[in-house]
Amino acid sequence: MQKSELRIAAVIILGTILLAGCNVLQSLRAPDDKAITSSVQAKLFEDPVLKTRDIRVTAQNGVVTLTGSVGTDLEKGAVERMAGQVNGVRQVINQLVVGDAAAAPESQMVPSGQVATAESAPAERARPSRRHGNSSSAPAPETEPYPSAAPSAPPSAPATEAASAPAPAPPQPQSYTIPAGTVVTVRLVDSIDSSRSHAGEEFSATVDSPLVINNQVIVPRNSDARVRLVQAKSAGHMTGRSELEVTLVSVSVGGTSYPVESAAIQKQGASRGTRTAETVGGGAGLGALIGAIAGHGKGAAIGAAVGAGAGTAVQAATKGQQIQIPSETKLDFTLKAPLSVTM
Repeated sequence: MQKSELRIAAVIILGTILLAGCNVLQSLRAPDDKAITSSVQAKLFEDPVLKTRDIRVTAQNGVVTLTGSVGTDLEKGAVERMAGQVNGVRQVINQLVVGDAAAAPESQMVPSGQVATAESAPAERARPSRRHGNSSSAPAPETEPYPSAAPSAPPSAPATEAASAPAPAPPQPQSYTIPAGTVVTVRLVDSIDSSRSHAGEEFSATVDSPLVINNQVIVPRNSDARVRLVQAKSAGHMTGRSELEVTLVSVSVGGTSYPVESAAIQKQGASRGTRTAETVGGGAGLGALIGAIAGHGKGAAIGAAVGAGAGTAVQAATKGQQIQIPSETKLDFTLKAPLSVTM
């Protein structure tokens, strides 16, 4: 009995020695720092919130050092717990900084309705931390997950703010002055006739050449204009000449009519008195010649009188030369006073 008891005791002692030796060998074996770093980073990347934080992981002889920044104290504690769960980690030194600037807009990082801790929070509550050694911060409560991401703003919010923004103020009107002496060229739309047009009538026209000040077009081409007949005189049956006198009275810019004061333009026909004398004299000479031939010199006076009467009758039956300014005629008016236009 004593021998068997000695054998059992020897086996127990030998097993204890072998187990202690395995533990010593395992403790003496240097951890793989690169593998530890990669494993910690992989765990952090699996979390939809922590992967967006500025977290740097280094490992040396199984001691993991965490630097960088996170959004909350709960996130800081969660990172430390994740690092402590990696095989080969002996100690976790948590040097993470908590700051508002570190919290990225989580509405762009976490799907709607998903908790920020995703896979890690339930697991952390179920089992205690495996930290070894002292840590730079106290452990976070195991029963409380760190807060989820803030709910994202509705898509219509930016559009609503843009719609409610005040509209930009319209540009202020500016006044431009076209100096006196400027030539304004217009093209008639209506025709003017001395035989049927009367003083005071106005006729349609368009601006043929734009008016420009400092490379700014003030009155564009084809702007509406109005021409007024100031004087209309028709040649009589015996004397006088036909005359037309027109002036530019307004131009329109942007739907607004601006009054214009311009010098008048005159159009005159041939004098009726000169033509009357020539026609009557010619008739008298022709009548005298015919009378002399017919009356052997004695009828010259009679023929002259008859010829003069015939010439006078022709002039009395016809009117003198009339003046017309047809449509599409270009007229150059000179401004007598400055023209102010508001744009």
